[in-house]
Amino acid sequence: MTDSQVQQVGGQHPRHLAPTGDLTIFEVGEFKDALVKLFTNEGLVSLDLGSVKRVDTAAIQLLLSARKQQRMLVGGVSQGLQGNLTQLGFTGSLSE
Repeated sequence: MTDSQVQQVGGQHPRHLAPTGDLTIFEVGEFKDALVKLFTNEGLVSLDLGSVKRVDTAAIQLLLSARKQQRMLVGGVSQGLQGNLTQLGFTGSLSE
């Protein structure tokens, strides 16, 4: 990613994803690939958004789609991201 990095922690079967930088239309392809890989693991997976600087609706759409898996714990949701979610009419939690 240009201003972002996606880190997966946990060795051969990572269950944690910690993207950094921006998650916009320009980075969402790599972010989607990392999420798909994350969900190949069984059980709960975690996503730490604490180092994400900026998101757009493309990333938010992907996050809401991933939420449908009903086995994702999300931490580090900034006030800015929560504000974006609220503006789009989503008031629930990204975690399941």
